[in-house]
This record gives sequence, C-alpha cells and structure tokens, in this order.
Amino acid sequence: MFGRRALVMASAALLAACGGSGESVAEPPASAPRLSIASVIVEDAVTGNVVFSHDDHWHGFPVVAAGGERQFRVHFVKQGRSPDDHDMPPKNEWFTLQPYADHSLPVVIEDPTRARWTGDRLGGSLGGLVAGATRMNLRVFRGTTTVWEAPPLNLVVR
Repeated sequence: MFGRRALVMASAALLAACGGSGESVAEPPASAPRLSIASVIVEDAVTGNVVFSHDDHWHGFPVVAAGGERQFRVHFVKQGRSPDDHDMPPKNEWFTLQPYADHSLPVVIEDPTRARWTGDRLGGSLGGLVAGATRMNLRVFRGTTTVWEAPPLNLVVR
C-alpha cells in the first residue's frame, strides 16, 4: 500500500509528465447541453452548395474569387456514416451551434495571405485575397477545450 507521501509524490509526477500545472480547471455548468459531432457541413448561403466531412476527408471544397467574398453557414451531424457511405448527410439530421452558447467555432486559414475567414459559431465569410489554394481548419471548442476537429478542408481562390 502507498503511504500518503508516496501517493502525493506519484500524483505530482503524473501531473508533471502530463504537462499539468496542478491548477484545477473549472468544469462548464452541468446544465449546459452535451454535444456529439460526427461530421460538419459547410453550406454556401447564396447557392446552397455544400461540402461535408466524412471521417478523415471532405467531399467538395469551397471556391471564392480573388477579391471576392462568400457567405457560409456551418452545420453539424451527430451520427456518423459507414466508411463506404459517401452520401451527404440528410438535411433533417443537420444542426447548428445555436443552442450551444458556451461553444465556439474558430476557423483558421493555413495561408492567411491567400484567404481570410471572419465569423462566429453559426457561419462566416470566406474572403479571397490571392489566387491559389490553401486549407482551412474547423474546430469546435467548449471554453478552451477542443470538443471536435474536422480534417483540414482544401479551398481555392480563383
């Protein structure tokens, strides 16, 4: 059996090995809705065209003109598809982060000289700066904790 001192030392060693600072992090309120995400759908707000993630890849990619801007809505799906099912998730399964006020959707463009994203947890605007291609990363956070991350999404600026 461990003595109290050995238990404290083992806990401190575990915290140090995991990069923990020993500070406790406040948990979100228990009343906040739980979120389950299997894939993300990025919908062009004007044309209705969509691109969607499936496991480790995407079906489609957004295109924006250099000097232009496109508005997108972001939807999610809770239930994943089988690896062989590459169909777009049915629209009746889509949901947004609207009821999840404690969640955010920061979108990062890998090459910010090529394109920029401004938006919130419901969608945003993709602005084309210079012709070419880059990727964008979509992550869902609850506070400072990553809840879900999509595979990088290719985008084209024409």
